[in-house]
Amino acid sequence: MTRKYDDWTGNVVPEATVRSLDPSAVRAVRATYESLHRDSDEIISLDDEAFLTKVGFFKRGKVTNAALVLLGKSSESFVPSSVCIRWRLIGVDGAEEDSRVMERPLLLAARQVVSMVRNTTVQIGSSGRSTSTYRVASLTEAIFNAIQFQDYESGGTIDVVERERESVTVSNGGSFPQIRPETFALSRPTNADDRNMFLRRAMVNSGLIPGAMSGIRGMYLSQAYRHFPLPDFSVTDNRVSVTFPGIRSGPYTRILDTRDDLSFETIIDLDRMAKCRYVPEKRISELASQGLVAVFDGVPSLICDESGVMRRYRGTDREAVLSLISDVGPVSRSDVVEMLRARGSHELSDSQVSVKATNLLQSMRKEGLVEKVEGSTRSARYRAVPR
Repeated sequence: MTRKYDDWTGNVVPEATVRSLDPSAVRAVRATYESLHRDSDEIISLDDEAFLTKVGFFKRGKVTNAALVLLGKSSESFVPSSVCIRWRLIGVDGAEEDSRVMERPLLLAARQVVSMVRNTTVQIGSSGRSTSTYRVASLTEAIFNAIQFQDYESGGTIDVVERERESVTVSNGGSFPQIRPETFALSRPTNADDRNMFLRRAMVNSGLIPGAMSGIRGMYLSQAYRHFPLPDFSVTDNRVSVTFPGIRSGPYTRILDTRDDLSFETIIDLDRMAKCRYVPEKRISELASQGLVAVFDGVPSLICDESGVMRRYRGTDREAVLSLISDVGPVSRSDVVEMLRARGSHELSDSQVSVKATNLLQSMRKEGLVEKVEGSTRSARYRAVPR
């Protein structure tokens, strides 16, 4: 009697043989393994049955559900027909313009779907560097993630929804590890959902996916490197989805185009702010100190400090104003107001920022640090007193 496991993907299917697998899919997984293990002549020389046993798709030479899901022929009935990938194209007006169902083997179906996604080339800022709207490796990784975490007991359909000129969303039935997705981007957590461990280990062993969930980190890093909004993960009604935005616009994009000194944690905060998601006040203050956020009437907003004011003038507002006057030369009160707004270190209204600029200039003038060179109080220009 064949033993049954809680992990459905690890169950042996006695009636299935190596002939139940699609030869093209088997060649594809072997090619992937060989590209990563060119020195493993012993394993590469094995026949298909021995090779698939070695990397973990077979158990002692017996075909498993994992092998049938990823590599099995669509004509075989060992796996439900619902195990497939469904692609839909949504037009700019919200109407469905096209849809297709890619049957097993899911390995080939995943690559076919990715090749169908409309992928244009865009230029990043004024640097002359260009990039694709979607990174093929990230889309493939997202679909492979969906395959490995899919709840096959409740159906196996993986949905890929392409919204024309806007985004691509990959979703599957199941759950996500109890960890904020950004955690995978900032570190390398090893926690993962226990579902489909047999399938997941085989995909890792064969080189189809990286270990320790590092593929999610790669999705975030590639979006940031290409100056696109970061991936959006969502878990609703026992379904998990990840969306790759395909539009570059707004202050977030402009900041990434003009600043090359940002940490990845900072980019995540900027992305959250751009999407109206929560960012702790401490982090907002840090963003403000870098000239990335300004607070107007208590509302933090992303700004693009292309002049580099915030990078040059740090410290207290007083120290920053004095440095500005010393470096730039005669400045007006409005120049000081604009700098204080850009710093955004305090939640002050516009009128309060204006009063603060006046008070700082008057205080430094009384102390002999600056002097008025021309104009009245409102139009005066100030310079540093020579030492």
